[in-house]
Amino acid sequence: MRQIHKRLLASAGFISVAAYTIFFAPRWFFFIFVEVFILLGLNEFLSLAEKKGVTIHRILTLTFGALVPFSVFFHSDSVILMLAMLAVLVMHFKPSLRDQALISTAVMVFGILYVAWFCSYLIKMRYLNHGGWWVFYTILLVKGGDAGAYFVGKNYGKIKLIEHISPNKSVEGAVGGFLTTVALSLLSFIYLPHVPFVHLLVLGILTGLLAQLGDLAESVMKRDAGVKDSGAVPGLGGILDILDSLILTIPFIYYYITIVLGEMI
Repeated sequence: MRQIHKRLLASAGFISVAAYTIFFAPRWFFFIFVEVFILLGLNEFLSLAEKKGVTIHRILTLTFGALVPFSVFFHSDSVILMLAMLAVLVMHFKPSLRDQALISTAVMVFGILYVAWFCSYLIKMRYLNHGGWWVFYTILLVKGGDAGAYFVGKNYGKIKLIEHISPNKSVEGAVGGFLTTVALSLLSFIYLPHVPFVHLLVLGILTGLLAQLGDLAESVMKRDAGVKDSGAVPGLGGILDILDSLILTIPFIYYYITIVLGEMI
């Protein structure tokens, strides 16, 4: 099977599983689904850091990464993150870790923030009014945009986007992905009829930009670590490769909903 077919099939499969988990599975199952993705993605992030020779306390980082999603029930994000930073700092009191204290602390804390905290907003979003549809909207726009970028780039891409970061990405693919995201957002009036059309346009434009920035950000990390994929999920690379374009968009859409649109939990 051609790679493009594998990519599109894998993206369609991911969106289908996500749709089932959002709309038909109980909320506790959705929570576990997101929790598992967070831990697998964080674990891959730590593996990238280890390839650079950074000393990582994997169990400690994953423990706090697992605790972050629970803050949605207790409104305790800041407490858990503060305890995580404190624990990581105290861990480096060991004489054997002194030479790695700065870089190791930064990487572990960043991993908890970047993967666990940002992705946990998906759980917060699920508890909003029309939360299921908003979660579906976020995943559909981002992964649909990914598929559009891949299809256009693979078939029509000629101009390199940022070759030193990701040599396979093209300007044509970026434009194709952006336009796909905007189109999917505008079409979302079908299941989000209460949202004014202008907000769907703004959300589509900003989500299209943030999704590609998130993708490029992870490409920078992978290139620095000297790997092509963060893991081995057929057709999609790794769990972090699935999450990369979602990581920046999830908290953005959550705050747009709660602050601009005024949706309440």
